[in-house]
Amino acid sequence: MGIQKVTFDGANVTSKIDADLYHFLFSSDIGILKYVKSQCSFTLANNTITFLDGYVAVYGRIIYIENQTTVSVTPDSSKYGYVVLGVDTQANTVSIYIKEAVGTYPVLSQTNLQNTEGLYEYALAAYSKTTTSVNLINEFERQMITSDRIRVEELESKLKDYYYPQQLGLTKISNGVFRFGDVNSAILMESILYVVIENTTIVSLPTNQLFIVVGSNSSLIYRYGGADYSLSISYANGLVTLSLGNTSHRVTQAYLKK
Repeated sequence: MGIQKVTFDGANVTSKIDADLYHFLFSSDIGILKYVKSQCSFTLANNTITFLDGYVAVYGRIIYIENQTTVSVTPDSSKYGYVVLGVDTQANTVSIYIKEAVGTYPVLSQTNLQNTEGLYEYALAAYSKTTTSVNLINEFERQMITSDRIRVEELESKLKDYYYPQQLGLTKISNGVFRFGDVNSAILMESILYVVIENTTIVSLPTNQLFIVVGSNSSLIYRYGGADYSLSISYANGLVTLSLGNTSHRVTQAYLKK
């Protein structure tokens, strides 16, 4: 027992130490490094699956899939299968092979390589086959690892979409009646609607009030030019209709904010 130099000149670092550190830096994720090389993308032709280059990280073990790596599938029976990247730390080997089962996808061996030596199988592609053909499963989603910078940017984008007011496209139906659409009731249930009348008067409504009464509608009073007027709001089939009590008034802008 004792200490061991890792990031020092002349240090003799084992692959296990490197793998542990990489696994931590990858936020303990397992998968293909996103936006690096060709992300191990693949195509199928003549019963052969061909991969473009990319990197895969499995518990911090980094594997490079070379460009134009191929795996053949024989259409000899009706089965579901994976093209598997097998990482065996006990045997210190890495290989690509197919694994198949009847009626369902095969079970993959996925040992926790951070805690013990063994085999971890990562699915690079999924397919189905019969006695005459092989087909890729387009719905199959591979695990991907993104950089911390991209994670932060994606989170910022989600937060902006969630918390920033979203301007709505208004359509004039008739004098004093305006409408916006493509809004589902779940979004309205958790949003606040801001309506700008004649570019000067702003009224707001927690849009869950639309669903308090039967008919999905509500109303409120707004003041313009020293007088009070009504604003009716109704929802039906993804469309929100704004009806002003004074038909000479216009809804000039509208926003939704979650």
